[in-house]
Amino acid sequence: MAERGTTDDLRVRRTLAAIKSAFRELALETDADRISVKAVAQRAQINRKTFYLHYSCIEDLAEDVLQDLAQSYFVQIDAIDDDMPIDQTNRVFFEWMESQGDLLEHLLLVPSYQDFLRRLFASTLSHNRARHNAYAHLPTEEQAIVNAFLTEATHDMYLRWLLDGKRVPLERMIELSSELLAHGATPLRDDATQGDGPGVANPE
Repeated sequence: MAERGTTDDLRVRRTLAAIKSAFRELALETDADRISVKAVAQRAQINRKTFYLHYSCIEDLAEDVLQDLAQSYFVQIDAIDDDMPIDQTNRVFFEWMESQGDLLEHLLLVPSYQDFLRRLFASTLSHNRARHNAYAHLPTEEQAIVNAFLTEATHDMYLRWLLDGKRVPLERMIELSSELLAHGATPLRDDATQGDGPGVANPE
Protein backbone atom coordinates (compact mmCIF):
# COMPACT_ATOMS: atom_id res chain seq x y z
CA MET A 1 0.00 0.00 0.00
CA ALA A 2 1.36 3.43 -0.97
CA GLU A 3 2.19 5.89 1.76
CA ARG A 4 -0.21 8.78 2.24
CA GLY A 5 2.34 11.37 1.14
CA THR A 6 3.04 9.51 -2.10
CA THR A 7 -0.69 9.19 -2.78
CA ASP A 8 -1.24 12.90 -2.14
CA ASP A 9 1.67 13.87 -4.39
CA LEU A 10 0.30 11.70 -7.18
CA ARG A 11 -3.15 13.25 -6.75
CA VAL A 12 -1.66 16.75 -6.96
CA ARG A 13 0.30 15.87 -10.10
CA ARG A 14 -2.80 14.45 -11.74
CA THR A 15 -4.83 17.52 -10.81
CA LEU A 16 -2.19 19.90 -12.18
CA ALA A 17 -1.91 17.84 -15.36
CA ALA A 18 -5.70 17.98 -15.81
CA ILE A 19 -5.75 21.75 -15.28
CA LYS A 20 -2.94 22.37 -17.75
CA SER A 21 -4.48 20.02 -20.29
CA ALA A 22 -7.77 21.88 -19.97
CA PHE A 23 -6.01 25.20 -20.59
CA ARG A 24 -4.29 23.84 -23.70
CA GLU A 25 -7.54 22.46 -25.07
CA LEU A 26 -9.34 25.74 -24.47
CA ALA A 27 -6.48 27.68 -26.06
CA LEU A 28 -7.10 25.73 -29.26
CA GLU A 29 -10.79 26.60 -29.16
CA THR A 30 -11.12 30.20 -28.05
CA ASP A 31 -9.38 33.56 -27.58
CA ALA A 32 -7.17 34.11 -24.55
CA ASP A 33 -9.53 36.60 -22.92
CA ARG A 34 -12.36 34.07 -23.02
CA ILE A 35 -10.57 31.41 -20.98
CA SER A 36 -11.99 31.61 -17.47
CA VAL A 37 -11.40 29.77 -14.21
CA LYS A 38 -14.91 28.35 -14.54
CA ALA A 39 -14.20 27.01 -18.05
CA VAL A 40 -10.90 25.44 -17.02
CA ALA A 41 -12.42 23.87 -13.91
CA GLN A 42 -15.30 22.40 -15.88
CA ARG A 43 -12.98 21.00 -18.55
CA ALA A 44 -10.61 19.57 -15.92
CA GLN A 45 -13.56 18.16 -13.99
CA ILE A 46 -12.64 19.90 -10.76
CA ASN A 47 -14.31 22.66 -8.76
CA ARG A 48 -13.07 26.22 -8.65
CA LYS A 49 -11.90 25.83 -5.08
CA THR A 50 -9.50 23.11 -6.22
CA PHE A 51 -8.26 25.38 -9.00
CA TYR A 52 -7.47 28.13 -6.51
CA LEU A 53 -5.49 25.71 -4.36
CA HIS A 54 -2.93 25.65 -7.18
CA TYR A 55 -3.30 28.94 -9.07
CA SER A 56 -4.31 32.45 -8.09
CA CYS A 57 -5.77 33.29 -11.51
CA ILE A 58 -5.80 32.30 -15.19
CA GLU A 59 -2.68 34.37 -15.83
CA ASP A 60 -0.86 32.35 -13.17
CA LEU A 61 -1.88 29.13 -14.94
CA ALA A 62 -0.84 30.51 -18.33
CA GLU A 63 2.59 31.34 -16.92
CA ASP A 64 2.96 27.78 -15.64
CA VAL A 65 2.03 26.36 -19.05
CA LEU A 66 4.51 28.78 -20.63
CA GLN A 67 7.27 27.54 -18.33
CA ASP A 68 6.46 23.92 -19.19
CA LEU A 69 6.83 24.74 -22.88
CA ALA A 70 10.08 26.61 -22.25
CA GLN A 71 11.48 23.72 -20.23
CA SER A 72 10.78 21.28 -23.06
CA TYR A 73 12.78 23.63 -25.34
CA PHE A 74 15.64 23.92 -22.83
CA VAL A 75 16.05 20.14 -22.73
CA GLN A 76 16.53 20.04 -26.49
CA ILE A 77 18.70 23.15 -26.86
CA ASP A 78 21.03 22.10 -24.04
CA ALA A 79 21.88 18.93 -25.95
CA ILE A 80 23.62 20.76 -28.81
CA ASP A 81 27.25 21.94 -28.98
CA ASP A 82 28.33 24.43 -26.33
CA ASP A 83 29.02 27.20 -28.86
CA MET A 84 25.44 26.87 -30.16
CA PRO A 85 25.97 27.11 -33.94
CA ILE A 86 23.12 28.84 -35.78
CA ASP A 87 22.24 25.75 -37.82
CA GLN A 88 21.91 23.59 -34.71
CA THR A 89 19.98 26.23 -32.77
CA ASN A 90 17.61 26.77 -35.68
CA ARG A 91 17.05 23.02 -36.09
CA VAL A 92 16.12 22.71 -32.42
CA PHE A 93 13.59 25.55 -32.79
CA PHE A 94 11.84 24.04 -35.80
CA GLU A 95 11.83 20.51 -34.42
CA TRP A 96 10.64 21.75 -31.01
CA MET A 97 7.80 23.74 -32.59
CA GLU A 98 6.81 20.66 -34.59
CA SER A 99 6.87 18.49 -31.46
CA GLN A 100 4.25 20.67 -29.74
CA GLY A 101 1.44 19.53 -32.01
CA ASP A 102 -1.21 22.11 -32.89
CA LEU A 103 -0.87 24.29 -29.79
CA LEU A 104 1.94 26.70 -30.66
CA GLU A 105 0.95 26.80 -34.33
CA HIS A 106 -2.56 27.84 -33.34
CA LEU A 107 -1.29 30.45 -30.90
CA LEU A 108 0.92 31.95 -33.62
CA LEU A 109 -2.20 32.67 -35.67
CA VAL A 110 -4.41 34.13 -32.91
CA PRO A 111 -3.74 37.81 -32.01
CA SER A 112 -4.85 37.46 -28.39
CA TYR A 113 -2.00 35.01 -27.66
CA GLN A 114 0.84 37.12 -29.05
CA ASP A 115 1.87 38.42 -25.63
CA PHE A 116 2.05 34.82 -24.37
CA LEU A 117 4.30 33.87 -27.28
CA ARG A 118 6.51 36.95 -26.91
CA ARG A 119 7.17 35.98 -23.30
CA LEU A 120 7.83 32.37 -24.30
CA PHE A 121 10.32 33.33 -27.00
CA ALA A 122 11.95 35.90 -24.69
CA SER A 123 12.45 33.11 -22.17
CA THR A 124 14.12 30.86 -24.75
CA LEU A 125 16.38 33.71 -25.91
CA SER A 126 17.39 34.53 -22.33
CA HIS A 127 18.24 30.88 -21.73
CA ASN A 128 20.32 30.66 -24.89
CA ARG A 129 22.28 33.81 -24.17
CA ALA A 130 22.95 32.74 -20.59
CA ARG A 131 24.43 29.52 -21.94
CA HIS A 132 26.50 31.10 -24.71
CA ASN A 133 26.49 34.64 -26.06
CA ALA A 134 28.38 34.78 -29.35
CA TYR A 135 27.63 38.51 -29.55
CA ALA A 136 28.94 39.54 -26.13
CA HIS A 137 31.77 41.49 -27.78
CA LEU A 138 29.22 43.93 -29.23
CA PRO A 139 27.81 46.93 -27.36
CA THR A 140 24.57 46.13 -25.53
CA GLU A 141 22.44 48.15 -27.94
CA GLU A 142 23.95 46.30 -30.91
CA GLN A 143 23.37 42.95 -29.24
CA ALA A 144 19.71 43.92 -28.90
CA ILE A 145 19.49 44.54 -32.65
CA VAL A 146 21.17 41.22 -33.48
CA ASN A 147 18.85 39.38 -31.09
CA ALA A 148 15.81 41.11 -32.59
CA PHE A 149 16.89 40.09 -36.09
CA LEU A 150 17.49 36.44 -35.16
CA THR A 151 14.28 36.01 -33.15
CA GLU A 152 11.97 37.95 -35.47
CA ALA A 153 13.41 36.41 -38.62
CA THR A 154 13.04 32.89 -37.22
CA HIS A 155 9.49 33.61 -36.05
CA ASP A 156 8.50 35.14 -39.39
CA MET A 157 9.98 32.32 -41.45
CA TYR A 158 8.19 29.70 -39.37
CA LEU A 159 4.92 31.65 -39.59
CA ARG A 160 5.27 32.03 -43.38
CA TRP A 161 5.91 28.29 -43.67
CA LEU A 162 2.87 27.58 -41.53
CA LEU A 163 0.60 29.94 -43.50
CA ASP A 164 1.75 28.31 -46.74
CA GLY A 165 0.62 24.92 -45.48
CA LYS A 166 4.17 23.63 -44.86
CA ARG A 167 4.59 22.83 -48.52
CA VAL A 168 8.35 23.01 -48.15
CA PRO A 169 9.54 19.75 -46.50
CA LEU A 170 10.70 20.22 -42.91
CA GLU A 171 14.30 19.22 -43.59
CA ARG A 172 14.54 21.68 -46.49
CA MET A 173 12.88 24.39 -44.40
CA ILE A 174 15.47 23.94 -41.65
CA GLU A 175 18.29 24.02 -44.21
CA LEU A 176 16.93 27.11 -45.99
CA SER A 177 16.16 29.10 -42.84
CA SER A 178 19.56 28.23 -41.34
CA GLU A 179 21.26 29.46 -44.51
CA LEU A 180 19.33 32.72 -44.40
CA LEU A 181 20.09 33.31 -40.72
CA ALA A 182 23.79 32.56 -41.14
CA HIS A 183 24.51 34.19 -44.51
CA GLY A 184 21.49 36.19 -45.64
CA ALA A 185 19.84 35.89 -49.03
CA THR A 186 22.88 36.78 -51.17
CA PRO A 187 24.18 33.20 -51.59
CA LEU A 188 20.73 32.17 -52.85
CA ARG A 189 20.55 34.80 -55.58
CA ASP A 190 20.77 33.90 -59.25
CA ASP A 191 23.95 35.22 -60.89
CA ALA A 192 21.89 37.11 -63.46
CA THR A 193 20.29 39.27 -60.74
CA GLN A 194 23.26 39.85 -58.43
CA GLY A 195 23.20 43.58 -59.09
CA ASP A 196 19.51 44.14 -58.48
CA GLY A 197 18.23 45.78 -55.33
CA PRO A 198 14.88 44.93 -53.68
CA GLY A 199 12.02 45.60 -56.04
CA VAL A 200 14.29 46.84 -58.88
CA ALA A 201 13.82 45.18 -62.25
CA ASN A 202 16.80 43.81 -64.14
CA PRO A 203 17.38 46.18 -67.08
CA GLU A 204 18.86 43.39 -69.19
